Amino acid sequence: MKRIYPFFAALLLILCGCGQKQTETSDTKETVSAQSANEASPESSMPESSRAEQNTNGISYQVKNAETPKAETASMEEPLSLGQWGTAAKYCTKDGSYCDIPVSILSVRRGNDVTKEAMALAKKSGAYLFEPEEYEEYALCEYEIDLSTFPVAEGGTLCDITAFITDENGEMLKLKNGSYWGTTAVCLDQQTYYYEGVVHSLLAYKIPKECSAYLITAGEYGETQTYFHGL
Repeated sequence: MKRIYPFFAALLLILCGCGQKQTETSDTKETVSAQSANEASPESSMPESSRAEQNTNGISYQVKNAETPKAETASMEEPLSLGQWGTAAKYCTKDGSYCDIPVSILSVRRGNDVTKEAMALAKKSGAYLFEPEEYEEYALCEYEIDLSTFPVAEGGTLCDITAFITDENGEMLKLKNGSYWGTTAVCLDQQTYYYEGVVHSLLAYKIPKECSAYLITAGEYGETQTYFHGL
């Protein structure tokens, strides 16, 4: 019996050593796995502020180091051309008032292909667009607004701007059949923004296919508005 005890003692030591080695191997695998996951995620090594700015849906983005040109005075009789800057009122939830900000409409595209593109972007962003009638199509309008002086509330703000589509006299569009037609523009980016600066985004609006001369009126009704030539 005295010879058997050393044998069991040695066996016990071997088993304990194997168990410890398996535990260390398992811990090492978990550590390597965690490191690989961190390296695979670009957000993990990105500063918090950068992650916030990257949280977009591809429709809007902040224009870095943008210098806003001086806003021009516009009227229905003398609307702005695309690319010029005007002044329009945007509602501020921080103090419950309207704030005048610079706004520019950069381009307008329309047609059957653009209509399909607008509907797809709306579905992607969460905005809602009505299906156009046979005589209608959608226009996509690129625009920029300068939020540098806009008091962004703790709850953030949308990068939208209120816009109306009217005839050249500021009235509802009149179709060839004598009926009147009206619509407003919808911001395709429904995300909330918390930073200041110039934001580039997209508006979509329905327009009768027969209509080629109209105004895009930017700004809240009854407040500061500016006018652009439509296409």
